[in-house]
Amino acid sequence: MNHVPIRVGVVGGGVGHLHLHGYQALGKEVEIVALCDINEERLTELGNQFSIPLRYTDAEALFTSGEVQAVSICVPNNLHAPTALAALEAGLHVLCEKPLAENVASAQKIVEAAAKATTKFMICFNRRYRRDVWWIKQLLAKNRLGKIYQIKAGWLRETGIPGGWFSNKDMAGGGPLIDLGVHMLDSVMWLLDYPPPLTVSASVQANFGPCHAKTWLSRRPPQGAFNVEDSAIAFIRLADKMTFTLETSWASHARPGLDDFFITLMGTEGAVELYVANYASENTLTWYFEEVGVPVLTRPAVKGARSDHDYAVAEFIKCIKEDTPPTATAEQGLVIMKIIEAVYQSAEQGREVPLT
Repeated sequence: MNHVPIRVGVVGGGVGHLHLHGYQALGKEVEIVALCDINEERLTELGNQFSIPLRYTDAEALFTSGEVQAVSICVPNNLHAPTALAALEAGLHVLCEKPLAENVASAQKIVEAAAKATTKFMICFNRRYRRDVWWIKQLLAKNRLGKIYQIKAGWLRETGIPGGWFSNKDMAGGGPLIDLGVHMLDSVMWLLDYPPPLTVSASVQANFGPCHAKTWLSRRPPQGAFNVEDSAIAFIRLADKMTFTLETSWASHARPGLDDFFITLMGTEGAVELYVANYASENTLTWYFEEVGVPVLTRPAVKGARSDHDYAVAEFIKCIKEDTPPTATAEQGLVIMKIIEAVYQSAEQGREVPLT
């Protein structure tokens, strides 16, 4: 492995602070050289916190400075494509936050540019790097569940409507489906080696977000219009006769403080459940199977030593240093965007939508 530190920059200090922690955790493998944010107060605060020497309010100036080899893109969804395209054009390695873009058309542009680039492009589907999700991946590799035929997954909140651009469809592309559901879509599809999605039937609703401060469940900073969904449910048919039910919400009458995500895989030889309550890092797995005709339930002891963003950032740097392809590719991000767009199309048209 090349032991010369990779010079990195981060564009966007919101989620970007998680990337900064990930780079910092890599020690001498990485040198955090630059930070870019249009919010000068946040730029100064994070720049001082991480001792970052170069600070920009214009991403293009950072990309063309010659000071960095790799960048994390942590800007609003509608800026993923133009920012990623500019970084790739400048010859930089790119780690882009999820989703790949705000819609399929923009995502396709990134896929085409990444395919032509000589540098690495990786999408930050960080939840797939959780140690419990990796444990399930190994279970599947050993064929301990048999043929998977049914999948259930979701991310539900009692009161968790973000403020700012998250509720602006032009900027975000959607609500909890594209914010939270994107993680569950990728985690499931990655576990199953990305089988082709065939059809989508879905419904989305906005029962609390438009209320602003009229109800406890809709409390959020009063910034602009709310024109996205606050809940979504989808039935997805996958290849090999697998069915996948996905549920997401930012707000619901539920257990106080609910902010949980889950995956259940049902197989002919067993089943496994991942249930993560409020970002727990242990006691999240249950495995059901049979031995000599007797049902068995076990709770595997799996615990993550680092955050899943740390693991994702570490893979990005490893791919650069070892010149290996990332596992979280732009093409996979495009598949997820096609599913998400089909969910919104199905909900609008009130019918099942085929994915070709």
